[in-house]
Amino acid sequence: MSWNTCLFCYAQERGGTFFGLQQETNFGLQQEPYEGSLLLEDPKGQILISTKVTYSGRYGTNRDISVAVRAALERPYTLRVKKQSALQEGVNTVLDGLDLGARILGKKTDLSPDYGAPELADDRGIKTNEPEFTRWVLQSRELRAVLDANPNFWFQVGPTGPEGPDHLVEARVSLDSYMDILDEPIGLEQQKAYYRNSSFPKQLDALVELAKAARDAVTAWPMPMRTP
Repeated sequence: MSWNTCLFCYAQERGGTFFGLQQETNFGLQQEPYEGSLLLEDPKGQILISTKVTYSGRYGTNRDISVAVRAALERPYTLRVKKQSALQEGVNTVLDGLDLGARILGKKTDLSPDYGAPELADDRGIKTNEPEFTRWVLQSRELRAVLDANPNFWFQVGPTGPEGPDHLVEARVSLDSYMDILDEPIGLEQQKAYYRNSSFPKQLDALVELAKAARDAVTAWPMPMRTP
């Protein structure tokens, strides 16, 4: 059961406008359809659900599921909160040790900032261009609750262009390793039954909630004035 079929079933339950093919072909060869997208209506703005290729090579293609919403901010702001790699975890362990040693000596460092959310920073890498504003953003209980419940989820925020207030807030998770999709050609009724019994709708609901929570978190507070 392909991504497009699962997303089509999701659209039948949640509404919105579905864009996708039942079958995709390339030079006459049938392919699993992965390019479907869904546009949901929301009081705070439209929500776009789609897939994005993160790797394509001799060993196959990896994709993320993306749930994107828009937000208006006072100036360009970037934030990325993602599960750390093993290498980054090791680097952060070293930096934490240096921070501890500095504190014992009565000195303050910012080698491993936690942005006011140490339990979140322990598990994830956090990158931002505005640390003080990010401290406010990461105080959102709703945002942290979704991340705590879904350790493979991550999100990012960034401007949509070189100028203007428009920003994209995007929640993502690996399609291939997380979402429960069966890549076998089965009949329509079997597909519907499989979808109903799968974790797909619940997991996608949670990813939508992460995107909305991140949007609400970055728009809940005015951005602090920059010191000259």
